[in-house]
Amino acid sequence: MSPAAIALPVPAAVPEFLAPRIEHLRHTLRAGRREEALRLAQTISGELAESYGPLHHYTLHALELLAFCAQLAWQPTIATEASVYTAAAWQHFLDAEHPHIRRQARNGAASWLTITDAPDAVRTGTSLLELLQSLYGKDHPSTPFVERRLNAITGADQEAAKRALRASGPALMIKP
Repeated sequence: MSPAAIALPVPAAVPEFLAPRIEHLRHTLRAGRREEALRLAQTISGELAESYGPLHHYTLHALELLAFCAQLAWQPTIATEASVYTAAAWQHFLDAEHPHIRRQARNGAASWLTITDAPDAVRTGTSLLELLQSLYGKDHPSTPFVERRLNAITGADQEAAKRALRASGPALMIKP
């Protein structure tokens, strides 16, 4: 574990300069305006990445919020990309066994199971598989599960591909 892992608070408190914007985003979600909340989260995470860098903890926390908003707005590809990216990025600061990293990996997998577009599922599934292998190794039950779904989607059996692309999994149960 790097020295930064000891000092880095996870999860961190919302910085004072972001508090009003995060509160506005919360109200937007509570009002049921999920797409607007997603746009707000994208704006915040983009600005933080530009100001502080893509690996700064403000940016990573904003991307986690983006992933949550994306899943609520039925944008599982964005949610998967953000969760997988943040889990991989946190590995620069935290031990791979850290619960925060593993939670983000689980969030990414849950979102990935709801992707119904084959090219998006393959692209994000490949990244997810790399992440899972780096966290858990090839013997973890989630690794072959992702491999099987990817193989079904890319295989010659069209019926198996259709079945594999049906949205399933815990991310469908997220309620605002």
